[in-house]
Amino acid sequence: MKLGYQQGDRLAYWWVDRYVDVSDLQEPPTKDAIARFFSWHRQAQLPEIATVLTRVKSEVAGPIDASMVRQVQQDTNRLGRRAFENAVPDVADLMLTLTPEQIKRMEGKFAESNAKYRKEFLKSDPKARTDARFDKIMDYAKLIYGGFSGEQERTIRDSMGPYMEGAEARYAERVKRQQEWLTLAREVSTSHPPKAQVEDMLRKYADHWQRPASGQQRSNEAGVDLSVKIANLTTPEQKAHAVDRFQKWIDDTRSLMREGASQAAK
Repeated sequence: MKLGYQQGDRLAYWWVDRYVDVSDLQEPPTKDAIARFFSWHRQAQLPEIATVLTRVKSEVAGPIDASMVRQVQQDTNRLGRRAFENAVPDVADLMLTLTPEQIKRMEGKFAESNAKYRKEFLKSDPKARTDARFDKIMDYAKLIYGGFSGEQERTIRDSMGPYMEGAEARYAERVKRQQEWLTLAREVSTSHPPKAQVEDMLRKYADHWQRPASGQQRSNEAGVDLSVKIANLTTPEQKAHAVDRFQKWIDDTRSLMREGASQAAK
């Protein structure tokens, strides 16, 4: 976590450049914007993240219920939205400089990503589709709880039915979100509205996608139920592994906070 965060500015620029092929003129303000974001994030959000991690650490040692998982989702959404709000002025600046060619490139990258997603998670064979999603779920589960027994894995796989029913809805929501983003980018590129108007457009986009459609909401609830099932299958040893894992994330977060305070003092 710490290593990834320390490289966050470079990774963020790489991600933006991959999607739009940043021009020579766009490069300096884009890098400056990313640096501002991480400076803000270290001071404003890392303390809140440490608080959330500390609370979850105290919860994973015992029984888990759906309200706990929903609270983590709410915390994640709240922090994400605040981060987006902080970035809105700089995102608006970049949007106002995007060329039609850059937007076309973005569209192509979305298409590549979607093709990869369909190939991995929307296979025509139901068993293969479930296997792929099961592997992804277990990657996250093992990250927190360590290894799982064969019996535990079979129980988890057998519990995935309701979550798998939402596979098409999740993909449709993903594509719709991308298409609305491209529509927004094209409108800005074509009409070049005032920056304040672009900022308002970005906020409306975020507002819309923080209110999931009914199909996505059902999929989310199925995911919550599955998370609860996995957590409550775990042994005392696996719960101890989870506590240790969260403590390491807390330590990393606090170390990053100290680094940020040191940099700000210079």
